[in-house]
Amino acid sequence: MLFEREFYAQAVSRAYYGAFYAAAEALLVLGETRSKHSGVIAAFVQLVVRREGVDEAAGRALRSLFEQRSTADDGGFPFEAEQAREALKQASEVVAAVERWLTERSGTLDPTS
Repeated sequence: MLFEREFYAQAVSRAYYGAFYAAAEALLVLGETRSKHSGVIAAFVQLVVRREGVDEAAGRALRSLFEQRSTADDGGFPFEAEQAREALKQASEVVAAVERWLTERSGTLDPTS
């Protein structure tokens, strides 16, 4: 909705938060939490991407979105439609990667253990 109404910086910021919360949820599944955004991103890349085998593009996208969100929230840089569209695409890719991993993981869990 923000994108459609041409609030591009806000769309970028919210796209990041969608990806961030997906990453935080993945960490919770592993019994991990972090108090800072940078900690969530680092742990997501280390534990979920590298250790659990989630696509490395998800880690790169999350880092990129974090940087873009910082710029968007500072308000000193106007975002164009294409930048916001790309941020929404990146966020969707992070969420989809986490969803695939969660689905695969739930299929490999032994309910008797």
